[in-house]
Amino acid sequence: MGNYKVAMNTMITFFVAMCIFGFSINVAADSNTQDATTATPAVINQESGQHVVKFIRDRDYACTQCHKDEKDVLKGAHGDAIHAQTGRDVTCVDCHSNVGENHRDGAKVVTKFAPAQSVAGSEKPAADVAWIKQQNNTCINCHEPKDLREVNWTHDVHALDLSCASCHTVHPDTDPMKGIDRKSKIKMCVDCHSDQKKEK
Repeated sequence: MGNYKVAMNTMITFFVAMCIFGFSINVAADSNTQDATTATPAVINQESGQHVVKFIRDRDYACTQCHKDEKDVLKGAHGDAIHAQTGRDVTCVDCHSNVGENHRDGAKVVTKFAPAQSVAGSEKPAADVAWIKQQNNTCINCHEPKDLREVNWTHDVHALDLSCASCHTVHPDTDPMKGIDRKSKIKMCVDCHSDQKKEK
């Protein structure tokens, strides 16, 4: 019986040692490849032939580390929205695109939304039409132009000359333009157009 125990103990020790050795070789091989978390999800790494998976629990994690949103103020009306193309919740990166490498140095790759117009006024300078188009293209990814046209004809007229953020708030609790009365809407138009005429 004593020889049996010694033999079993030796076999188990040998088996455990082989498992640890095999695992350490696998870890060493993986550490030579690029950082797996930066690869695209479920892609085969061309060099090693291994699958590399990127885990995305919270797509807004990188954003909310600095842009604190404890009270969900930034979500606003978009917080409960479902993205038209993906069928999931709208996230920061859906509208603002991805965080670039030098994000703290001007965040050049992030789409920023702000009031912008192609014609200068006394209070607002003329903005680059490409920037206006970039903002508006992001909005119409979900907000269909046909639907906007039906809501109000001004969406068509201003699409290339005025950013959506000039009238609409990007992170509102409720959009101030929804339910705006006729008198306030006319005043907004008159204020903006009379301001532009002063500069001509």
